[in-house]
Amino acid sequence: MKGKLVSLVLAAVALSCGPLKKGDSIVIENVTVISGTGSVIPAVTVIIEGTRISRIIDQGVASGLDLHDGTTTIDGSGKFLIPGLFEMHAHTSKTRASALGLYIVNGVTTVRDLGGDHEELLQWRDEIRSGDRVGPRLLIAGPYLESESNVERVLNTPPDEMVEPVERTRIAVGSVADAHRVVDSLAQLEIDYLKVRTVTSFETFKALNEAADRNGLDLVGHTMGMTPEQILEAGHDGIEHFIFPRLVDRTRSERMKVWESFADAGIFIVPTLVTFTEHALPSQEELQTVVDDSLGEFDFRRRYLSKYLLLDWQEQVLEASEDRQTFFKSQWPIELEYLREMHEAGVDILTGSDVAAVNIFPGWSLPNEMILFQDSVGMAPEEVLERATRLPAFHLGLADSVGTIEEGKIADLVLLEANPLADIANVKKIAAVIVRGELFDRDALDLLLANVALAPDRRVNDWPRTGWLPRAKDSTE
Repeated sequence: MKGKLVSLVLAAVALSCGPLKKGDSIVIENVTVISGTGSVIPAVTVIIEGTRISRIIDQGVASGLDLHDGTTTIDGSGKFLIPGLFEMHAHTSKTRASALGLYIVNGVTTVRDLGGDHEELLQWRDEIRSGDRVGPRLLIAGPYLESESNVERVLNTPPDEMVEPVERTRIAVGSVADAHRVVDSLAQLEIDYLKVRTVTSFETFKALNEAADRNGLDLVGHTMGMTPEQILEAGHDGIEHFIFPRLVDRTRSERMKVWESFADAGIFIVPTLVTFTEHALPSQEELQTVVDDSLGEFDFRRRYLSKYLLLDWQEQVLEASEDRQTFFKSQWPIELEYLREMHEAGVDILTGSDVAAVNIFPGWSLPNEMILFQDSVGMAPEEVLERATRLPAFHLGLADSVGTIEEGKIADLVLLEANPLADIANVKKIAAVIVRGELFDRDALDLLLANVALAPDRRVNDWPRTGWLPRAKDSTE
């Protein structure tokens, strides 16, 4: 078994026994709990009442538990219970509503959305919270913050070349004054943080961070073109994808000082490694095969994608090139070297897969990201699990309610057939998922998957770009 397992003494496990509260309850018997904090608790019974974990008791004492009608009992013998997983980089609007069920099928109970159709995302989140839609907890950034030139470019791109309704997903920020005005305006909406994608200058980038801080919001996103010193000076909260330009002119010792400064400042990174291996490195022909595989004969996951997403993927395939592939191939070993150094320096590296990039599948690609953390970055399985559960919860301000398995916390849980601490790939071997106290056993997960395949947005693009008109040229031209 990889890594050191820290077993809690049973005296630390609640031994209280007595009747369950009336109402629907779930009892998972004789299961090994992997709490998400490095603790492993064998042979316990986990009791869920309503939406929360009410008790974790020694299996030897659980025989005295007074069960009532309506209690669902699960035999956890030989199984492993982990916290629900976090997808820290997704674009949910592009995958459409049907894909929300795919996260649950794969044990992902919280999704951090990083740019989309804000009103629609709020609607889906409300439906999930009310129980009218099956899906993960959604945290929403709202529209992308973009440079004026990039917004101008996408708005002028006709719909037959860009399917995304960009007028609903992008906001231009062209100056320091714009940064403060836009952030102050967005802060009045129901958002959880802000996401920057492109900026005009460092001064604008810094102003965005200052405005976010003033409004009590984190600012995360792309930092391409910013030096580490500028990222630190701006007070940026989280980095998506990778550090660029590369620090090729710095020694390892100098880089380690940079990463240690990131750790001290609480800056985390979501490297989306799987976008290298499954999105950027495959050839254009390989990506086209996935898009064309309507029956899912090449990849079964293809059968569950929305019509809109496939249109978007086709655009991305056309943008792929040998030069692009060669560039990312050259960057891959550098990315891994930096991440190993960051890990050594104590930077929080978190799991995200950039859902909506071509060949990145909602729900399914996150475990592949976790495997890369283990096999390519060199993390122990228990470290990987923390970066998919406890640490994301901490950075999203949710640590008091989710991210670990503890009494009183919300019951977002995944029951596995095999030990993920022996090999993190075992997170794919799902026996059941519990979302806010609602049980999805294997049959229910299979039914959910079948329903996704039948969803209307699989057949019709329900997020069309409408009302496009080319911008008039300047009369002086």
